[in-house]
Amino acid sequence: MKAQYARKTCVEVDNKSLGAKTDDKVESPTSSMDAGDKAPQQQSIPPKGDGLQRFTNMNLTDLLFVEIFAGTARLSKAVKELGVEVLPVDKTSARASQIYIAQYDLTDTAQMEDFMEVLEVEKRRILAIHLAPACGTASKAREKKLASWAKKGFKIPKPLRSAQKPMGVDGLEGLDKIRAETANLVYAATARIISFCVQHGIVCSVENPENSLFWLFPEIQQIMQSIGGFSISFHNCMHGGKRKKLTKWWATQGVFSSLQSLCDDKHQHAKWNPIQQGSALQFPTAEEAAYPHLLCKRIAAVLQQYAITNGALVVDTLGAQLSTTTSTSQRWILDMLPKGKKLKPLVSEFQSYSFSWSTHHRSPKVHHFFSNN
Repeated sequence: MKAQYARKTCVEVDNKSLGAKTDDKVESPTSSMDAGDKAPQQQSIPPKGDGLQRFTNMNLTDLLFVEIFAGTARLSKAVKELGVEVLPVDKTSARASQIYIAQYDLTDTAQMEDFMEVLEVEKRRILAIHLAPACGTASKAREKKLASWAKKGFKIPKPLRSAQKPMGVDGLEGLDKIRAETANLVYAATARIISFCVQHGIVCSVENPENSLFWLFPEIQQIMQSIGGFSISFHNCMHGGKRKKLTKWWATQGVFSSLQSLCDDKHQHAKWNPIQQGSALQFPTAEEAAYPHLLCKRIAAVLQQYAITNGALVVDTLGAQLSTTTSTSQRWILDMLPKGKKLKPLVSEFQSYSFSWSTHHRSPKVHHFFSNN
């Protein structure tokens, strides 16, 4: 994937790191602002794109899904299962396994420009871009006192932002100040990528907890207010999660409305209590940062339907694929068939397909349709 991607974009990609969950302080046009200062105003960017048939005459396998601040890259894996090419991006690949992570640090000016060049080159075939910036410095969980743990001598995280000071509360010092300023650079990069997507008619989605102070970051607020967009909320437990975590999912287009689902309280939830790990506390918020597998599958299905609605072709055999994909035909001629699901089999694996519906919050494996009774 790494060599294939470099060849297609003609852009040098050399394992640079992405600034998703980072505490490194780097220079940037916004890094000189003190925590708590307001970000400069930016112009409203009107949406524009290629119309309803954005992917006409393109195979689903030719499209590219970009997941920024990918972490475990579970969402990219789910989309890849449908045959779509994926580009998970993060500062480090430490949390991911069995998938290539394009490493960029978006808090670094040079690396940010390199990454924007990649998006510019690939913009025509991008199915969607999803961003999940880390909410550690913007978490409302930092406002919890946890007095019982404090009395035992444990260090309790303190608030780094507030509704009145969304860029950082006054008086931050040391590591807390670096963390807030670095996250500000990540949030500013997020706003810039949203603007890019709007300019080119690319579906862009952003996820954070519903009560995260990220949503109040000035540049994020301004870009979202300027274009409107579509926002839904759901509890993770309704999409395969263990906890009743309320998530906000904002997008430039109304593609994800089917994911809206609030908890029906008909199932048990895992607790949010911190756990002692040696001399430190481990908070379950980190565990909840990875998307549930069921949620990833549902998002992938939504994106697949969006692609088909907008003209993408779904082919079942190699013959049909060769007739619609120039690059694939060249590979066939040169006897350079890649591994994986990029190319379809000569004959479809199945004679026919059957579809069924499952309740919104339950995995298909527990549905009565799949049971032996």
